[in-house]
Amino acid sequence: MVSGTVTYRERIALTPGARLVVDLLDVSLQDTAAPLIARQTIENPGQVPIDFRIEYSRDDINSRNTYAILGRIIESDGRLAFTNDTVYEVITRGYPNSVDMLLVLVEPPPDQVEEGQDWRTWVEAPAPVVWANLLPNEEVPYLRIAYYQSTIEGCARPGTEELRVEGTDIIARVTLMQPPPTPWAIPCHEEVVELDTILPINATLEPAQTYRVIVNGRVTTTFSLPRPGFPDSELRESPVELVEFEELGSAPPKYQLRVVSGMPSGSCSHFNGYEIRRDNANTIDVRITHHYVVAEGIACTTDFPIIETVVPLDSDFEQGVEYTVSVNGENSKTFVAR
Repeated sequence: MVSGTVTYRERIALTPGARLVVDLLDVSLQDTAAPLIARQTIENPGQVPIDFRIEYSRDDINSRNTYAILGRIIESDGRLAFTNDTVYEVITRGYPNSVDMLLVLVEPPPDQVEEGQDWRTWVEAPAPVVWANLLPNEEVPYLRIAYYQSTIEGCARPGTEELRVEGTDIIARVTLMQPPPTPWAIPCHEEVVELDTILPINATLEPAQTYRVIVNGRVTTTFSLPRPGFPDSELRESPVELVEFEELGSAPPKYQLRVVSGMPSGSCSHFNGYEIRRDNANTIDVRITHHYVVAEGIACTTDFPIIETVVPLDSDFEQGVEYTVSVNGENSKTFVAR
């Protein structure tokens, strides 16, 4: 006996009169029809997951051969609605006698497809950006961009990556190819992983000039290179003195932070910029940083320069949802999007 379950991810309910057919096949030979060993047909199987159990004769099994399970769901109107595109090997060569099959959509219900719509053609969409920053201490400048991609099979493939410099704006675009929006769409956003990509900045960056990084239309970062002659340094978070939350009069409303920060050791500090991280749907982490001298034997002044920074949060918020913004891990502010 071979047993297991059959399911699929699409949000499509089976109708009365549908049937599940599960075949046990001998797939030892390539480029030829696989002989049928046994079959189970389940009429009106209900909704997935569906349990199946195929009984076969031991006399029909050769231990040197390879066997696999094929599942398909045929709807009441005769459509082949789902089948498996993965080989599920069973019985011999160390393979199990129990499998959980994931079927893929072959043909959706006719009433759920708009006329002229090609529901099989994937579309290009901006990747959800988490953060972006300049790789430190590189002779050639590189921008590192982190983004979310679904880990669910059939949800995402790599798209386009491009970067250009327009004045003091570094504009990047990172996209993914994904299934088109349909009434039965897989909930791809429920399982994601953070990935990153590194893009070269093919332009000469001027020292002490502030650059703004815009990825997929959203401001993610500002940064500046140390002024000429500045000793070896590293990026450090700046001490934050004050954080004020501001709502701008626009439709939809836009939000921003006004941050007052300091730079210890006066001449041994050089302001860098901010970085906006959105790795949680309702949480925004902002980092205010400066270049701090780490070279030995450098005399530093004792003044404490104060910097005021405006951090745009834009309008990418869901109405009525509460969001939390923190600056350098502290100074949290909450607001409800309007």
